[in-house]
Amino acid sequence: MTVTAERMNRMLPIVEAPESQAADRRSAEPGTTALGAITRAGFFDSIDRCVRHLAARLGGADTAGNGNAESARVQLWQWLHADDATLDDGTPITFALFDGAIQRVGERLPRRGLPGQDKVMQAAWLLAELTHARTLAPVVMLPAERST
Repeated sequence: MTVTAERMNRMLPIVEAPESQAADRRSAEPGTTALGAITRAGFFDSIDRCVRHLAARLGGADTAGNGNAESARVQLWQWLHADDATLDDGTPITFALFDGAIQRVGERLPRRGLPGQDKVMQAAWLLAELTHARTLAPVVMLPAERST
């Protein structure tokens, strides 16, 4: 059986790991190179994937089984809360870089056709709130999902 990068990403656990395991996991994350460097495109893709996923959930779409977006959300939080995370071009991964990408998310995503399209900006705000939080939310539960 061939394990594709997408399948590998779905198999990655969302748990804290010892530093040696974390280094191995970083090299398998979307947007990273074989050496673990984070590409600019991969950083933006992680943000966009999370926003699309959250918008769909806010819009009531069934997104069960989309662990890849949750993995990306966790990875974004880890990159932003690390003191030394940088893009492959040497640019530090900072909240200013993230916030700028969040402000321009509407420029990168399709203007129509996405599940939860009318919730994209709300989803971007929610992702920013979750990512800026001092502690990592283990699983995002939306208010409507808590009552079911």
